[in-house]
Amino acid sequence: MTDSFFYPEGLPPTRLDRVLALQLGFGVRRCRALIEAGRVMVDDRPCAKGALIRPGQHIRVMESEDAAPDCHDVRLVARNESYAALAKLGGLHTVTGQEAACLESCLPRLGLEGWELLNRLDCLTSGLVLAAAEKRDAAAYKVWQDAGQVGKWYLALARGEVASLECRGRILDDKRSVVRVTTDEDEPLRWTRVRALRQIDGNTLLLVKIFKGRRHQIRAHLAHAGHPLIGDPVYGVREPGGLYLHHWRLDMPGFTVSLLPDWPCVDSVQVERLLSAFDFD
Repeated sequence: MTDSFFYPEGLPPTRLDRVLALQLGFGVRRCRALIEAGRVMVDDRPCAKGALIRPGQHIRVMESEDAAPDCHDVRLVARNESYAALAKLGGLHTVTGQEAACLESCLPRLGLEGWELLNRLDCLTSGLVLAAAEKRDAAAYKVWQDAGQVGKWYLALARGEVASLECRGRILDDKRSVVRVTTDEDEPLRWTRVRALRQIDGNTLLLVKIFKGRRHQIRAHLAHAGHPLIGDPVYGVREPGGLYLHHWRLDMPGFTVSLLPDWPCVDSVQVERLLSAFDFD
């Protein structure tokens, strides 16, 4: 379903989330979730929830026709006494606060009541989310992550032909829904390392590695490099099939897990073979 309207003349400049609530009768939380998911365009561009809307501006709201994923779509991929890896579908928020359904609320159903989520994925991103059983396990994870001992591999489909990239720009989010890549170099653990797997109809299937992620890091870095991800409504163009970004593999001391996406362009043998051949150091 798509709602489209012009902000009426004669009204004062108002925040985008409040404009949606007033004009469409939505709750503010729902409005903010739609903006966060990249489903609200102002004059055909994404905006932050606090952006001031002025009379005459065109607002388009695109609500998914498909039911949002819920706890029945979440499954346990791997588990030991300290850590568990969960499979998150694209369209499901990671933590409580955006919508009623989120990955965090699914933990009791999976036998993980009281466990703590250790990483977050954007609502539109699919793949692995890690949870810790005890506070000491969460603390150990943080120590390993700060030491560069937690490797996170993603698969992504980017627009255009991409060679090897190393995106080093620091990301500045300012608590906004659309982040910015600055000219300042970030610490090496925050870099985005990219290797091309193969070309697909003029686009490129990528293997991406990060150690510590910032909000929208991979999406913003690739877009800044001129190669927005296919299906990214915020930094690229919304397309059928959703966002092509998936947290595929996680390596850390004593725990390794992988979960391939069900994309037709992904060959598991090829991905595993090329992973061992790539130098990400």
